[in-house]
Amino acid sequence: MEATIRHAVDSDKSVILDYAVKLSMFNRNSHNKECKYDDFDFVIQSIQTHTEEKFNNRDENTSFFIAELDGNPVGYVLGRILEEIEVSDNGRGRKGLLDELFLDETSRGLGIGQKLLDETIKWMKTQTINRIKLHAYAWNNNAKKLYERNGFSQYAVSYERFI
Repeated sequence: MEATIRHAVDSDKSVILDYAVKLSMFNRNSHNKECKYDDFDFVIQSIQTHTEEKFNNRDENTSFFIAELDGNPVGYVLGRILEEIEVSDNGRGRKGLLDELFLDETSRGLGIGQKLLDETIKWMKTQTINRIKLHAYAWNNNAKKLYERNGFSQYAVSYERFI
């Protein structure tokens, strides 16, 4: 089985939209039951709308990559370049944001997530940035292990309380 990573093109829009929904459903299924109080159909519609906007408006600061296994899509990643706001006390300037990464369940554990990450970092290194940020849910141990193996370290912790 041959895994390849490539830049998404216009004809990949439906694949990207499908994977954005799959990512949200994966996250939703892994969240605590307290997080599932809202109208998830509305959330999915909103995700589709926002993802379509990001895809349609991609530019030199936004890159979607698609992972394929034997020519069939199995996942994607979204990388973005952002300007850190002037009140950031942990450093200003341009930064990379690894915004979304998702693989089909059957394609996990094959090194494809690593390939997506490598390709995104390679692209980001050409964008005149000095750091890359990302976010991972506390329960997503596989993602955290991937990121830590690649030199990412925890720099902030979020807490929440249900009332």
